[in-house]
Amino acid sequence: MTSEYEIKRYSAYYRGWCQTFGEHESVLSDEGGISWLFGENQIGLISPQSLTKLLLLEVLRKHLTPILTIGHHSVHIGKIDYGFSKASDESALEAVRLLLEAGGNTHLFLTSHFMYGMGTRILTLSHKKPAAIIYKEIGAMRIRLR
Repeated sequence: MTSEYEIKRYSAYYRGWCQTFGEHESVLSDEGGISWLFGENQIGLISPQSLTKLLLLEVLRKHLTPILTIGHHSVHIGKIDYGFSKASDESALEAVRLLLEAGGNTHLFLTSHFMYGMGTRILTLSHKKPAAIIYKEIGAMRIRLR
C-alpha cells in the first residue's frame, strides 16, 4: 500500500545557522552509510559525506522539490537513489513511517549537534516547528511511502 504525505520545508535565514537536534538516541554508521538520530517526536539523519551536498540540493535548496519516495529497501529523490545498507536503515524507515502516520504537521529542516562535529548537518523530520528566529518556511514537499 502506498501512502503520501506533505511536509513543510524550512531553511535558515543565514547559511550555516541551525538549532540543535537535542537529546536523542543514535544508530551510528561505521561503514559510510546513514547515521540515524531518534529524539522526542523527531528523527534525524546524517548522510555520508559523498551524498550530503546532493541531498541538500534536492531537498532544501530548490523551490520545487521532487517527491521523496521511500521503499522497503531504498530511498529515491531526484538524482539520488540510495539503497539501504543495513537493518538499522530499515528500522529507521519504520520510525519515519510512524512519525508521518501519527498525524499533525511534519517539518523538515537542518539541525546540528556538538557530538558530531561543527560542520555536520542533520536532516531533521519533526512534529515540532523549528525556531522562527532562525528559519523561514520555503515550501512544501511530498513524501511517498511504499
